[in-house]
Amino acid sequence: MTDKAIQAIIDHFNRKKSQAYIASHPIGENVEYGVVWKDINFNKLGDVSPYRFYFIKNDKEKCIGAVLDMNRDLHWYITPVARKKGFLTKALRKIILPHLARIRKEQTISINRDDIGDENFEASLKTAKLSGFKLVGEMADKIEFSQRLAKYRKVPLGETYPGISYEQMVKQREKMNLVIGNLWQIKSEVEMKLGESNLTHELDRYIDKLELFRGLKLDDAVYDFEQKLKRKNP
Repeated sequence: MTDKAIQAIIDHFNRKKSQAYIASHPIGENVEYGVVWKDINFNKLGDVSPYRFYFIKNDKEKCIGAVLDMNRDLHWYITPVARKKGFLTKALRKIILPHLARIRKEQTISINRDDIGDENFEASLKTAKLSGFKLVGEMADKIEFSQRLAKYRKVPLGETYPGISYEQMVKQREKMNLVIGNLWQIKSEVEMKLGESNLTHELDRYIDKLELFRGLKLDDAVYDFEQKLKRKNP
């Protein structure tokens, strides 16, 4: 993903309402973790899984940078006006790397001069070193770093969840209903053209489960969340 594309996602994050779909929650001071769909048109073939992002905010709660988690690599970007102020390094060391340590043992990154230019290349090298990454490979203008994450596992995170309103829950039910309807259509079309099969029987079971999730399971999730809040704040 290009810096221009990440800047567009940051702009969407700050607007809250946009063509991109972003779902996120705070995981520490001035950092939110979430998923992003740049294209929510699922009526076509191809990968529909979301991108995973860490959103870095300033003291005014405005997003000024983002880190794309690509598993084997991280792509970070800070808006020009917020550079050289330590936002990225602080977020990496105090929040992002500790959060990543909960899901993997090691993090690698690559920095390519040809992709980001001389100035950003030097800035990224500095950030990588200040964040604890060690050089593991170098080829032409591409440098690879790596870091074991075990030391971050016990770093406390200020992860919080904002909850969900009744109106938002209704929207989730509507989305689930669309999924169930599509599965019914797929199952019926296949069954009418090919006859009953293991596939159609499996789809029947999936539909039954999703109908349960649409109703009781969603209600249970909200109830359990509210009970946890009550126990934390009696």
